[in-house]
Amino acid sequence: MRYLLKYGAALSFLAIAFSSCREEPNYPDAPEIEFKRVDVNYTKEFGITTANMTIVVGYQDGNGDLGLRPLVTTPGSSDPDSKAPFNSGSPYQNNFIADLFIKKPVQGSLKDSAFVKYQLPVAGFNFSGRFQRLTNDERAEPLEGEIRYTLNSITDEFFNPGDIIKFQIYIYDRNLPVPNKSNIVETRPIKLTFKE
Repeated sequence: MRYLLKYGAALSFLAIAFSSCREEPNYPDAPEIEFKRVDVNYTKEFGITTANMTIVVGYQDGNGDLGLRPLVTTPGSSDPDSKAPFNSGSPYQNNFIADLFIKKPVQGSLKDSAFVKYQLPVAGFNFSGRFQRLTNDERAEPLEGEIRYTLNSITDEFFNPGDIIKFQIYIYDRNLPVPNKSNIVETRPIKLTFKE
């Protein structure tokens, strides 16, 4: 019994010692993402059915500079997430970029179809936006997790039941003076039903 206690205590000590020596992961400073899933549910309001989509991507980032606070357009704002290069009208205004593709028949073919970039019916509209800062401080540290980005703008006004769409996604970090761009990932094809 004495040996059991002696060796049990030694093993417990070793387990605690090794678990406290966990090494921080070594990710590149430019973000890397992977597509995880897309969740779709439909809602109907005022006679219009909307496909509410939540796109989930996994991320890894070496210095943790991911996410932006909401854009402040008030003149004189001191928020660094609303100043250049993240200011309104800048290509880096949004940090979650979502380009929509729709499956269309190939011209001259009765059987073949291909995804083509969707021509948005409203000039200046896009599916991109901002995701919030993932940490509350400015400390550089590796981060890993998931980003959930929700779209509520796919409606039966512009799309038909049976349309098949997908998104190409990439993100930007807060690196200055030029944010780092992640790799590009694609969602799975999504068949729109517009059924609640």
